[in-house]
Amino acid sequence: MRSAIPWINRAAVALVAAALADPLVESIANSGIVGRGYHDNDHASVVPTLVAGTMLVLLLITARCVRLVNLAPGRRSRLLAVARRISERSPIRDLPYVLSLQFAALFAMESSEQLMLVHRLSGGSAWLGGPVWFSVLTHVAIGVACTVLAARTMRAVVRGCADLVIALEFILCAFGRERALLFARRDNAAAHVYRRILDACRCGERAPPLQTTLV
Repeated sequence: MRSAIPWINRAAVALVAAALADPLVESIANSGIVGRGYHDNDHASVVPTLVAGTMLVLLLITARCVRLVNLAPGRRSRLLAVARRISERSPIRDLPYVLSLQFAALFAMESSEQLMLVHRLSGGSAWLGGPVWFSVLTHVAIGVACTVLAARTMRAVVRGCADLVIALEFILCAFGRERALLFARRDNAAAHVYRRILDACRCGERAPPLQTTLV
């Protein structure tokens, strides 16, 4: 499953980029600014594609946060390593994959619209929605922007989640012993509760704040 996550991430960004660029290209092409003969006002596939891509992005962000939470408590070094690895990964490395998936998604979107509207494929470069040079440049620009924006969003969310996990762990370490003794006086299980608090906190490994380690 872990090996599939990068491809899910690329597919999500590609779907969002294709859904944003397609109506933009068609609207500008329809105006005649970049060339005549383009009239495509069918955007039926845009909303489903955008929703699917957005849902995948949110799913990936949630999965990252859940993974960080599962690493805690008592595993700050691993948590910091995961957050640092996500922060250091360059989104440029994913661009060839994202752009390939983006144009594949665009072809699927336009083909489905053509099949629903005229019950056949138009053929040629009609699926680009406008002049080839203009469509390619626009889709590449939006694909790059979406890739960088998605990477920055993921970094910000993961950093915030990691900061929250570490802060909660420090709070457990600060108050855990007193709470353990309080409950132990009620149920006479001091040793058992105290041991569980120590296992959960492992207060001896104090790490520096996450933000300073990621700069």
